[in-house]
Amino acid sequence: MRQPELGKILSNLRNSKGLTQEELVEKCNISVRTIQRIEAGEVTPRSYTIKTILAALGENLENFKDIFVLVETPSLSVSKKQMQFLNAAFFVGIIYFCIGFVEFYLDADLEFERNLVISTPFYVSVKVISFVSMLFFYGGFIVCGQLFKNYLLRISSLLLMILFGMATIFAIYTWFSPTASDDFLWVTLCIFIGCVLVVHGISLLRLKKHLGSTLSTITAVFVITTGATFISVLLFLLGLIFLIPVSILQLLLLYKTRELAKQSDSK
Repeated sequence: MRQPELGKILSNLRNSKGLTQEELVEKCNISVRTIQRIEAGEVTPRSYTIKTILAALGENLENFKDIFVLVETPSLSVSKKQMQFLNAAFFVGIIYFCIGFVEFYLDADLEFERNLVISTPFYVSVKVISFVSMLFFYGGFIVCGQLFKNYLLRISSLLLMILFGMATIFAIYTWFSPTASDDFLWVTLCIFIGCVLVVHGISLLRLKKHLGSTLSTITAVFVITTGATFISVLLFLLGLIFLIPVSILQLLLLYKTRELAKQSDSK
């Protein structure tokens, strides 16, 4: 039986026994958040979890074999270090998203207007914060790749870390040596980043069975489209604008991964 019907049956069964969710938690040692999500139809529990809940309710799974068609969902094996990194990646990713607006404004002014009086410490600080937060952000996707056995996601995330890092380092270098600006290098970086973004988008499609088809598909489409604009070079500025919804969608994917990891850790 699929959700949300499964959750409704378990909820009705619990209510018929006169138990609150908190009282059920005490009996089966499953977190209250997990019980809430199962009953709300947000997740499909493993057969072991269903058996544990039924046992706590004084029921036997055999009595419900005509109703329940159990779907065994893969359990994530999440280490404490991975859980901590996912938490850090999500919250630092918010910083990365916010600092991106400041970074874009500074770079746009330097490239086109030169109206701002920007001090060297401020400019370098913005770039360093952006660089470090970017490492955490895409590091979170490397962890996602580890948890979901998605090697393409791990590789593409690592390559994006390297390429975005190279772009940041070169931007700081040209700040101190304005005459060293090399358009060929920027164009090359732009094309390489675009190609890796396309691969990254394809890897996100593989998360559909874990994180939901809608969110994963929408994110993948935006990432692939953004990659295509970078590859074209001429649409590079449009690609920078696309990075706004892309970052938001990626943060949502990290959040869902983090919640799924918490749920698996609590089982």
